[in-house]
Amino acid sequence: MIVRRRFLLTPSFARLIRRERGGLRHVEGFFPEQRDRSSWVRLEEDRGLLILKTLGTDGEIEDQTEIPVGHAHALLDVCAREVDYTRTALPIGEAHAFVDEIVRPRVLHLVTVEFLSEVEASAFRPLEWFGREVTKDRRYTHQSIALRGLDDTPEIPLSDAALNSLIDTLEDRFPVQARMAIDTKAKQVSVTRAKAQTSAEVVQVNLDEIEQAMMREMEKTLQKGKSE
Repeated sequence: MIVRRRFLLTPSFARLIRRERGGLRHVEGFFPEQRDRSSWVRLEEDRGLLILKTLGTDGEIEDQTEIPVGHAHALLDVCAREVDYTRTALPIGEAHAFVDEIVRPRVLHLVTVEFLSEVEASAFRPLEWFGREVTKDRRYTHQSIALRGLDDTPEIPLSDAALNSLIDTLEDRFPVQARMAIDTKAKQVSVTRAKAQTSAEVVQVNLDEIEQAMMREMEKTLQKGKSE
């Protein structure tokens, strides 16, 4: 069983992460919801997956089956609604966070961390650059965004502490709890592909460039707020 914690993310941080680590485009098409299960198809550029999520006694169980890309395209054509996003896998100690830049049906930025158990999930302390936690708010799941949309546009404040925390993450420096809270076994199945993505041609992070880019983004955000 995979347990997820989900957080909002400021757009400038998401863009910086994708610039430094790249990303993989995903399109997910969701079938109409059922009482005790949900199903959807995911297209990851050259890979197709059919996913079924059921509610069991121990929580939600997710099974996925790889399908030909042509079949994935055909299933997307008959899905009720879609969500289109770019995903970047980002190591956090012994775990991986997934940064999603959603572009359709609306623009939204999320960061998700996966765990093997509720104990590990509860022990994890969010990093400073994470925004507000929305794990228990079903509106922020991909399924809900695709099928029901999302009305509000949450504002996420920027700070020097958050920027420094993100720079530490990009340079593989983390608080001790981030290294110890998550069992390495949590990187099974869904993380295997993400790990391969991050291990290939990882761009070297230039601290000065990051700080300059983020200061420009922060200035634009502040100026926009003043003008409004």
